[in-house]
Amino acid sequence: MHSYSKVNLDDLRYFLALARHGRLVAAGERLGVEHTTVSRRVAALEKAVGHRLFERTRTGWAFTDAGRRLLPHAERIEGEALLAFAAPEGADRPVSGVVRLIATDAVGSVIVAPALAPLHEQHPGIALELVTTSALISHQTGQFDVAITLHRPQLPRFQVRRLCDYALRLYAAPSYLAKAEPIRSAADLADHEMVWYIESLLDLPELRFFHEVSETASFAFRSSNVFAQLEAVAAGIGVGLLPCFLAEQDPRVEPVLQHELEVARTFWMIVPSAQVNVERVRIVCDHVARWFEDRADVLKPPLPPTA
Repeated sequence: MHSYSKVNLDDLRYFLALARHGRLVAAGERLGVEHTTVSRRVAALEKAVGHRLFERTRTGWAFTDAGRRLLPHAERIEGEALLAFAAPEGADRPVSGVVRLIATDAVGSVIVAPALAPLHEQHPGIALELVTTSALISHQTGQFDVAITLHRPQLPRFQVRRLCDYALRLYAAPSYLAKAEPIRSAADLADHEMVWYIESLLDLPELRFFHEVSETASFAFRSSNVFAQLEAVAAGIGVGLLPCFLAEQDPRVEPVLQHELEVARTFWMIVPSAQVNVERVRIVCDHVARWFEDRADVLKPPLPPTA
């Protein structure tokens, strides 16, 4: 039998860091220690509880059954400690620490990254990290503090907050439109070259919808990267269905069928429950939410009046 009185509760910080980041080096970076320290402290915790908590995989460290059972208790202890030692409301002290955000490629680069500049100016002690991806976020690994995603998870231990809708519309380069057949309706798209994602590589089900636009379209160019799609459209390869916040301000492309065809999707903010009451995370969440709200007309621009 093992005596749980021998458990060093500070070792739970290292357990949680490895749980959230999956790699010893990444966990060490977040805690400001060497990866060997993380390994040693997790091993000490495993010895105290009498169970292996992680197992090595090809992609990093994953929970054993014992580690998975320990996780919600460790998160609850962490949350209570954060509340216990938080400064009284109104106390004048700088907020510090790392907050990692994860977002889809386009919105992360075009919307979220600019939002972080005024946030950093106001709270220079908060170190901001932004990961962009076109893949479905793995909510089980907890490798983020704040996620901006199209996919709303139906999972416990996460707080989900609706940010706003955004629009995708058709765009093409003037050089393409000058040599192509006229596009007067969605039915005409069957005679045109299209630019879109490689849907077999798409993890996000919310982006597998081109059949709603045209069931007979032929594709001249596909890419897993939306910036590459924009460049292909601007180069005149074909007609692309692009986020308005990415294409509307690009002088190299112009809208096509904008009054007839629009696809709307929703951005969601996801925060692990254990991070909800962490002051630096709450500050980042509130700032980013206001930033999205203030840019509703950029994310889903109003249509110009019809002629």
